[in-house]
Order: sequence, then structure tokens, then C-alpha cells
Amino acid sequence: MNAKFKMPKFGRDLTKQGWLKEVALTFLATTISIVLTFGTAQYFEHKQKVDNGRLMAMMAIHDMDNTVETLTKLGNQHTATAQMAQYLIDNQNRLDSINVDTLEKVLNYLVADDNSPQQYRLDESTEKVFLSSQDSWKNIDNATFIDKVQQFYVARHRLYDHINSSSRWRKPVSEDEHNRLLMSDLVMNTPTLLRKFFSMPSVNFYLSLATKRQLELNLVADRFKQISDRCKFTMGITDEELAAYIESRERTGSNVKEHELIGPWIMMKTTEYDVIVDYTADHTYTQTTIVRHPAPIFNGRIDIKYITTGTWELRADTLRMVLKPDIKFEMDDSHITPKPGMEQKVKDYTAEVEAYFRAQAKAREIKEDRPRSYAASIDRTGNKIELMWTKTDAEGGEVKQAYYLTKQNN
Repeated sequence: MNAKFKMPKFGRDLTKQGWLKEVALTFLATTISIVLTFGTAQYFEHKQKVDNGRLMAMMAIHDMDNTVETLTKLGNQHTATAQMAQYLIDNQNRLDSINVDTLEKVLNYLVADDNSPQQYRLDESTEKVFLSSQDSWKNIDNATFIDKVQQFYVARHRLYDHINSSSRWRKPVSEDEHNRLLMSDLVMNTPTLLRKFFSMPSVNFYLSLATKRQLELNLVADRFKQISDRCKFTMGITDEELAAYIESRERTGSNVKEHELIGPWIMMKTTEYDVIVDYTADHTYTQTTIVRHPAPIFNGRIDIKYITTGTWELRADTLRMVLKPDIKFEMDDSHITPKPGMEQKVKDYTAEVEAYFRAQAKAREIKEDRPRSYAASIDRTGNKIELMWTKTDAEGGEVKQAYYLTKQNN
């Protein structure tokens, strides 16, 4: 709004009283103008400070809620995988017929990733941003909130120090122990490894304490949830406001257009396997998974290829993909060279590998169309696509998952 003020006209003859009136009006107009100018600037500066403070507060609260979710999941995984391991112990005579994913999950549960004492990693990125930012202290004018956040971060460090040092939490099979067994038999398979581990007292001790480990995490998660709720209440942050903040953080890029999607995209590329999705203009797609299988008895790797097909459709920000039944299996062992004296063993081994992976393909084949929808966005370069969806975990909670596709350059 534009404010208009009557300005004095000193060029005309004025009485003393009129002159004083004009001077007073001039002073008043100047004063109001200054107040409006600086008052408006201070208002917007204060509002920006409050908004920044709330964003920093929501960032810290979101970190708390993520920690609660992480601890709850970790506790549930411990008990669920321990039960799975006990099932395998009770059925050791038929391990060779059990799904390999189950066997690998139990193996990873028992074997340490490396010899580092930090088996459980703490993501401190948000904590460092919050504690190192001067805005946290200047813009959040709430001592109770700041104290609660500091209390949370101190307690979280104590928890991770505990679970990384306690014998109750240490995985029972070290990396060195695992490697020694593998070196004793170069073609030792997962069922044989598990049978050896199941006879170890340390493994049975670890499995027997799974429920106690879950209880420890649940107690701490409940405490952190109380701190989070207290922080939300103290700052007057609603669940809806926090959800909007989370969505704004997670949603990046812009909607994908059809011509941008068409072509081959790399979903995963490592030394072990590739996953490539090729979208075509007729609204069909082909997904090719290539697994490179090594073994100590030959040089090179066997290429195992799974090929699935389906249809796709774009609507606004949603990509709907429908996976069709049927899965094609191909194996190429032409790139391997047997080590000296291993020719017959390699021949027998490749036959076993083909039979195994062909059976795995058949086991994973679906019987009817399987649709799935993703929130799809593309970055400004047009070379990266994010496909995000929400899944329900074992406790009925919603968990965000995402694939990231990179355009394949031909």
C-alpha cells in the first residue's frame, strides 16, 4: 500500500502559526516514512528468522523420528532373523533345498562385514549440520527445544558406542574366521558354511540374545519418541507441517515426459551385476539383469542373464509399470578359462551353476500381471530419474523406497 503525505509548501507566505504547522507535518511525514521503511524491513527479517528456525527444528525432529524408525527396524530384524536361523538349525539336513535369499540373509546376520569395531554405523550428517549452524542457536528462540535436541544427540552416541562395544551385539563370526573357512575349500557353498557356523557356541549365544537386543532398542526408541513429541509440542510443529517438510525434502526434479523416458536406463551397475531397463515408444519395457558369477577354479566370470518384460504408462508424476509373467534365462560361460588341472571340475561346476540359476529363475517367475506405481521425477540434465514408492514394513508402517536410473549412453 502507498501512503501519501501532505508536504509543506515553503514558497508561499505563512503566518507563524501556519509555518509551525507545516514544520510539524514535515517532521511527522518523515518520521512515519522512516518507521515504515525500517519497521517493514525488521518485520520481514524477523519472519525469515522464525521460518529458518522452524526449518532447522523440523530437520532435527525428522532426524529423531528417523532414528526411532531405524532402531525399531533393527530390533525387529534381530528377532526375525534369529527365528529364521533357528529354523535353519532345525532343518540342517535340507538346507540345499531352501531359498538362497534366506540362507544369505542368515549368513549376513552372523558374519561381520569387516574387522572394524564399528559394526553399526551412525549417520551424523543432520546432527553436524544442526550443531555447527549458527542459525540453530540464533533463530530458534527456545531454550527447552535446544536442550532436548542436545540431550537426544548425546544419548544416541551413547547407544551406538554401547552396541558397537558390547559382546551381546558383536556378530559371532569375524571376517577372518569366515575367510579361513572359504580358503579351506574354494568351492564351499552357503549351506556348508552355515552348518559349520551353527555348531559354534558363539553363534548359539548370539541367537539366544536376539530378544534382549530388541528390548534394548525398543526402550531407547520409546525414549527418543518422547523427546521428539516434546520438541514438536514445544515448537508448535504439527504432524501435517512435518509431513509437508519431509515431502518437500524428498521430492526433487520435475515430472518425467514420455520422450524423456524412452530409451535404455541403468538401474544398477556393479562389478557383480547390472540391471538395465529399456522403455520403448510402444509403451512396453524390457528389464535385463546380468549376474557375473566368479569362482576360484577359473579365471573370468560366468554371465547369468534374467530378462523380464512389461508395459508402462505415465500420468502426471506417476509411472505405472506392469510386470508380465514369464522370465527368460540365459547363461554364457564362454569368457572363463579353467585354472590348470581344473578343466573337469569347471565343467561339472558350470553345469551345477546353470541348473541352480535356472531353478532360481523358475522360482521367481510370477503367474499373473504385477502392477506397481512410482512417483517419477527427472533431474535438470535429463540423465537421472528417481522412481519412488512406499512400502509397508513388518510393523505396518510406511517406508519410502527409491530406484535411481541413469541414462545409458549408446
